[in-house]
Amino acid sequence: MNLLQAEWIKLSRRPLAWLLLIIFLLLMALFLGIIFLAVGLSDGVFTGGDVRMQIIPREDQLEQFRLMLRFPGIFGTVLSQVNSIGGILAIVLAAGVFGSEYSWGTLRLQLARQPRRGPYLIAKTVALLLFLLLGIGLAMLCGSLLGLFFGAVLGNSGQVSASDLLLLPWRMLRSLYVMLPYVMLTIACCVLGRSVLAGAVGGFLFLAADISVGAFSFLTSMSDTLAFIYNLLVVQQNINTLVVLNSQSYGLDPAIITRNLDLTVLPSPLQAVLVIAVYSGSFFAIAYRLFVRRDLTGAT
Repeated sequence: MNLLQAEWIKLSRRPLAWLLLIIFLLLMALFLGIIFLAVGLSDGVFTGGDVRMQIIPREDQLEQFRLMLRFPGIFGTVLSQVNSIGGILAIVLAAGVFGSEYSWGTLRLQLARQPRRGPYLIAKTVALLLFLLLGIGLAMLCGSLLGLFFGAVLGNSGQVSASDLLLLPWRMLRSLYVMLPYVMLTIACCVLGRSVLAGAVGGFLFLAADISVGAFSFLTSMSDTLAFIYNLLVVQQNINTLVVLNSQSYGLDPAIITRNLDLTVLPSPLQAVLVIAVYSGSFFAIAYRLFVRRDLTGAT
């Protein structure tokens, strides 16, 4: 517990962590603002209904954008941003938190006071995940405030049920869970390469490769066996399942907005949870083994 507290204090005092959080909140607000302007212009809100601009030609898409700005849809919108822009920034944060310990030379000093490497790595990882969860909570708060503003201007704020609020922490945790494979691989790359650059490059290469493999999603329509193997190997498919679940739980239908998203070929929620767990656990196990057994200066 003392290790976790110490790592939390270190992380919470790092300017990089708060800078990335501010960047995410600004980008999320920009994204919501663009949707707000598109809906407002399409509905003629800013002209009193006299002039309507067909920025969003399809009515079903326009309705989805309206739902994304209302309660409880705004919750799903924020969580989808957490798992898109937020996931990218999480890789940067993980690389900065773990890789900088090598480049700054603070890791050797820390382990001189606390020689147990395993608990140190676990505490550092848990502190990172707690900060990411804090970021999700702040994003949800900012998104809710923006939702109230958008609703006041557009004339419909929607409504929130008790179940929406009670299940919100669980869905926030699910959103954090979705980011685990990329965060854990970044940590493993930091330990392997002993630098911020190694972690960032490894995390982004894995993200890019995983998304690129999505071009072969047509294999899922050829046979059930190919679909099972593809969904078992490609992390992004399983991530999409949980992201879609978060959106659908707040009345949103991502397939209407994203034309190339075929919900029928996504794996089951249980498979998605298990695949993400296997990838995340494997990456952390590699990081743990390397961190515990390798010499800090590079000899094995």
